[in-house]
Amino acid sequence: SNVICGFPGETEADVDVLCEFLAAAELDAIGVFSYSAEEGTEALQLDGRHSPEEIETRRARVADLADELVSQRAEARIGEKVQVLVEEAEREIIGRAAHQGPEVDGNVRLITGDRLKSGDLVDAVVADTDGADLVATTILDQRVSSIIGREITSR
Repeated sequence: SNVICGFPGETEADVDVLCEFLAAAELDAIGVFSYSAEEGTEALQLDGRHSPEEIETRRARVADLADELVSQRAEARIGEKVQVLVEEAEREIIGRAAHQGPEVDGNVRLITGDRLKSGDLVDAVVADTDGADLVATTILDQRVSSIIGREITSR
């Protein structure tokens, strides 16, 4: 979800409500942007414009909360099964799960012994996080590690 902070007429109470909503919504990705006046829009005619400094203060407040919430949401996925579309399979195997939009919503780093290539779709289990990004092992590696009694930690 994306939000704009500093819209003309926005109050501190409005920002509080937005923060409460974001905390309750359990979103996987949150984009936070500053309002800017655009020619030809209805908002250009509205009263209650905020200074650039106030807009940035509000944007930063919501963005800090969003970062924290997105990280918490990612951590809540530890142990969850996800399907990963492999996008890069050179040095590391990087892809994205169904809830992650390309280039904006984080990614999944796969720890696997499997030989994968770009375009592969694999089942994996989330093992760790790095902010909004997930670290997962493929299901096959989960089975192998339980059979041999040790974790597979790298390629």
